[in-house]
Formats: sequence, structure tokens, C-alpha cells
Amino acid sequence: MISMSRHVYLGFAICCVVGAVVLWTWMPSKTTVSDIDVLEQTSDYVLVRHQEQTGKMYQAFFDDFSEPEFRNWFGEDRWTTIDTLSPASPSLEAYVSLRRKIFSGESDFLDNRIESADGIAKFTAVAPTQSMVTSKSMLENNRLWFVEGDDLWFRGKYKLQSGVPFTIADFQERGRYNSPGPRITIWDQKYLGYELKSGWKPKMRQSEVEVPIGEWFFLTVHLVLHHKNGQVQIWQNDQLLIDEKVATLPASDSLLNALEVGITATDHASEVWIDEIAISHQPIEIKTDSSAQTN
Repeated sequence: MISMSRHVYLGFAICCVVGAVVLWTWMPSKTTVSDIDVLEQTSDYVLVRHQEQTGKMYQAFFDDFSEPEFRNWFGEDRWTTIDTLSPASPSLEAYVSLRRKIFSGESDFLDNRIESADGIAKFTAVAPTQSMVTSKSMLENNRLWFVEGDDLWFRGKYKLQSGVPFTIADFQERGRYNSPGPRITIWDQKYLGYELKSGWKPKMRQSEVEVPIGEWFFLTVHLVLHHKNGQVQIWQNDQLLIDEKVATLPASDSLLNALEVGITATDHASEVWIDEIAISHQPIEIKTDSSAQTN
């Protein structure tokens, strides 16, 4: 059990789902563990109560996108929301409004899209305008529980169908300003790397192994979470590319509760296909994609 005297900013999200429609996500900012009643903790979840709201924060999550209907990806222990920041919805108000209309069936996606296709998730994004910082097309699960001292394991199957975005997986702290946290980058549109989006933004780069274009590959990440003395390991298929000691949390009281996958940031048009997303406190098998291919 995590000590109740240990301050952890909690971006606590409870996502109400009626059928396959995401109704709302509640996330008060700067909520500490001392403000929360931890009712139960298992290897799968932490049951918490805050301001008369009770819900589970999950310690593991998996999705193989087997449901053919996009809206069926969302639920109690599934994805909680989407983000399609784009020229057609260039502000928080615009893409939140569009998101509500998409889930209520009032609108289709506009320029940036998330689609189900033969058991995979397809993400497309157009380039941002000059007045925009970035363009996004991504899924988010914001009901996770990872704190200092934990191991964070992540694996996803990726295909860069066209274009190469800057980031393809983010682990974020929703309870702190600007949602900081570690993220997986593609430097120079060629090389997998790491950046902690916080403070002086420590970075890890490698320039030996390029990401394949138009071919499936496995991305596996292991983070030892610490605000100073963490560890980053990144594999492309079964090849270890980065193994370094570096900060992996914004602060000692951080809670990483949000996983973002897809095109989490790009400055040019991109299309990314994803399958077999997994995140856990426990070690995840490191795979190579040399045998079975997803069409």
C-alpha cells in the first residue's frame, strides 16, 4: 500500500460510459494522496475515493483493437478519451466539442482521424497551421497508477504508414500543469528516443538504428520511475537501443495516470497504425516482428 502521508498529485479521472458513448471525464488538478481515501489496492488496480467519488485507477492495461467499432474501445477499464487537435479543431474548446459530437453520433471526424481497420487502430493527422504548436490524433487512458519507485513497462506494435510524427507514446501526469511526463520520440524522423517533458527536458537519443517505414515493428519501453535517478530502456523489436540512467518523473510526488498512443505530436502529415498496446508494472515480453505480420 502506498503511504497516505506521501504526497502524489492525482489527476483522478472517472469516465462515465453509457453504451459506447463517453459522457465525461472528471479530473481535478493538484489533488494529493492525503486528499484521497485508498479503499483497496491489488495487482490490477487501486480503488480510491475523492470528494464523494469512488473509482479504480488501473495498474495494467491491454488492447488488441479486436472490436470493429471504434466506440467500443471505450469503457470502465478501457480507453477514456481521444484528442484530435488539428486545423479543423485548433483549440481545446473546438476539439472537446468535436469529441462530444463524435461520441454522440452527431459528427464524423474532420481532418485528423482515428479509425478501426481489420483489428488495428489507424491514426491520421494533417500538418498543423503556423499558429498551432502541434497536430494530434491519439487515444488516451487516464485512469492509470504509476508513482515514484514503480516500474513502468509498455509495449506496442507500430507501423509508420506515411510520414513520421515526433512522439508516438506519452506517459503523463494529468494532475500537474501542462501534464508533464516521459514520452517516446522519433528524432530527425528516423531514430527512436526519449524525452521527459518537464523542467530542463532531459533527452536520450540514438542514431544507429532507424525506425522502419511501412513495416510493423514492436516498441518496448521500461522505465524505473524516479525524479532524479530513474532508468530508461527502449527496444525496437528485440534490439535494445537505449539503456541509460536519467530522470523519469517530473517530481518525487508525481503520479503518471495517463497513457497516450497514436500520433501524440507531429508537425507534418502522418499516418500511424497500432496494435497490441500493453502497459504494466510487471515485465512485458520483448518481441520481434520478424515472423507474424499484421496486414
